[in-house]
Amino acid sequence: MNQLMILLQAESAANLFFQILGGVSVIAAVFYGILKFISDKRKAKLREREAYQASFENTVSQLTSTNKSAQVSAAILLRRYFRETTEDSKKDLRKETINVISSLLRVLPTGVFQKTLADGLGYASELSGCDLQKTNLQDVLLDNKDHDILMNGTDLYLADLSYANLEGIIGHGVILYNAILFNARIRNCDFTNANMRGADLTGVVFKNCVLKGADFTGARNIPAVIKDNLDENNRFTLPGNQNAKHETKERIVFFSMPGTMTKEEEMITMNYKDYLERIGYEVLYYKRDDYPRFGQLNRVKESINRSCGMIAFGFKQIEISDGKYRPGTGEEKEWRNKWMSTPWNEIEVGIGLSVGIPILLVHDPIINEGIFDNELSECFVGRVSSTEDVRRLNYNKAVQEWVSKL
Repeated sequence: MNQLMILLQAESAANLFFQILGGVSVIAAVFYGILKFISDKRKAKLREREAYQASFENTVSQLTSTNKSAQVSAAILLRRYFRETTEDSKKDLRKETINVISSLLRVLPTGVFQKTLADGLGYASELSGCDLQKTNLQDVLLDNKDHDILMNGTDLYLADLSYANLEGIIGHGVILYNAILFNARIRNCDFTNANMRGADLTGVVFKNCVLKGADFTGARNIPAVIKDNLDENNRFTLPGNQNAKHETKERIVFFSMPGTMTKEEEMITMNYKDYLERIGYEVLYYKRDDYPRFGQLNRVKESINRSCGMIAFGFKQIEISDGKYRPGTGEEKEWRNKWMSTPWNEIEVGIGLSVGIPILLVHDPIINEGIFDNELSECFVGRVSSTEDVRRLNYNKAVQEWVSKL
């Protein structure tokens, strides 16, 4: 009987042990499952983060592609990394994106790729304190429709903002020291205490902008409304929103052209003249006999000052059959059968640029020196071959872009 009781108790204890063991196994399995779930989730986030970083690096690498379409596409795709993210699986790449764009804009010539990259900065909500020194921001559009762009203390020293459109920017203390604001349009911006020292304000327009305390020391071509309200330290004194611009130019276009031309060249200039007159512009079409016997440069300057634009016709005027370019220097070149335009093109275009009017270069493809150098790239200087069909100026992209800036 006692042995039976002992056996029953042993069996009961064994059952209890196995029940406890089974329970522990279940708990261990559950705990293991939880740990594995957490581990898998962490690994998935790490993979997603790595993939996100890899996509950024791949996009950046495409910016240096020799394929122009790939470059522009990458510049557009880069904008996605301006999005603020708090996701563990995605690294915040806003600062790196700004650094990539600013680095490229220090070396890129003006063009579609440069503008696409520069416009991308408008997708950032925060650019305060960023280094945008010496960047090519010609023709840039900085305007985020959803919110203001913060640019407090942003450094734009020596940046080129020719024909830029800036809107909705909060830029307290923004640094525009020696920057070029050639024909820039600045609307609904707060530039309180901005540093405008030495800036080129030729043709600039301010509309509904706060400029209180902005320093205009040494700035060039300051609009009269601003100039008249500077204190002894050249700081703007008026509070609130301000409007300021230069006097509006007349609808006159100056033609820079040789005094003597072939019949074919003269026909080209007349076709441009007829086109401009059809769309409502007066053309200053001076011939050699129209200039006075003295004071020729003053006449040119006065005419260009009245004009809202210029066309410079680069036709063959000087033939160099055998010569040297920059003799005695490290850049000496032999010139054979070289053609040059009239030197007056250089003088007149130089005056035009100094007063801030858009220039259209219409030149023989063989003329490629000086102002007609094919390496020049400015958003306010258009370029058209003299061999193009002058009957289709309405459809010529370069001509239409130039007209839009008049």
